[in-house]
Amino acid sequence: MLNNAYQSSLIETAPLPEDITRLLRIWNDHKPADGFPLKSEMNPADYKNFLGRICILEIQQKPLDFIFRLYGSEISAASPEDLCGKSLLEGTPREVYRRHFDEFESAYEAAAPQVWHVSYEAEEPYDYYRLILPLAEDRNSSTKTPRFFLNFCYSLNSPQGTFHTYRDLSDNI
Repeated sequence: MLNNAYQSSLIETAPLPEDITRLLRIWNDHKPADGFPLKSEMNPADYKNFLGRICILEIQQKPLDFIFRLYGSEISAASPEDLCGKSLLEGTPREVYRRHFDEFESAYEAAAPQVWHVSYEAEEPYDYYRLILPLAEDRNSSTKTPRFFLNFCYSLNSPQGTFHTYRDLSDNI
């Protein structure tokens, strides 16, 4: 159960942290004139300092769903569960992940990068920016709808944008 109401808002214009603007630049550098950058062209070496806060979600249509294919280690350690291979809607607390779903649905419908300011309190307070970047699977993919999302989270509770971890991941090794 949430102690405080979940709040999120789409950020249209605001000074963004350098980590987010850097990822946006990388995305734009790979973006073709029409369509989205290929998932395979997004080289992890370009953003290796952020990998722990990155998730890749596969977009399934009919019904619309978002499946975690990569669940960053820092995000996983700051969460009560590892959602790799699972639907976004399987996350807990359910009411939080339902709202996350709505944000991804908005990005899907916009078919463009979006930055969200998200705040809520579950086990601890969360206040962060979520960058959602649409990606294509291959050159033959539709230029109108993305096939994947690269999701990056930047904590506003830390000067480095990192999240407090409360779950030891060494148990999973």
